[in-house]
Amino acid sequence: MKTAIRAALAALVAGVTVLAAPAQAATTTQKTGVCSTGGFGGSFTLRYETSGGYHHMLGATTSSGPYIGDAGNLLLRIFYRDGFTTHTIYTRSIPTSGSTSLTLPSGINVPVTAVGNASTTFDNGTESCVATVSIT
Repeated sequence: MKTAIRAALAALVAGVTVLAAPAQAATTTQKTGVCSTGGFGGSFTLRYETSGGYHHMLGATTSSGPYIGDAGNLLLRIFYRDGFTTHTIYTRSIPTSGSTSLTLPSGINVPVTAVGNASTTFDNGTESCVATVSIT
């Protein structure tokens, strides 16, 4: 009888250990920021996952105009503040024609203990605006 109880307790402890592991899995977050000036505007959505004490950037999508296919430029900047220091960890400037999908390279990580932001400046040559999202 004691052997059966010990075996049951050992199995229970092993089961708890196995069940605890998925709690460490990464969680994916998606945040959107919008901006507008005059008749021009932009939308910026950032995707990232959080694990191991860092927010790992995955990708972004943007759209601008008032019309699909409007040409312009965008500047993406990802940065975080650690105390009084601002660390810019990624910048990219590209031409766009309405909608753009960006796959970000690996290694763009924001510590979960820092205050992170990503901003996209949309510019159509005559008007511009900045859409920002927080990375938390």
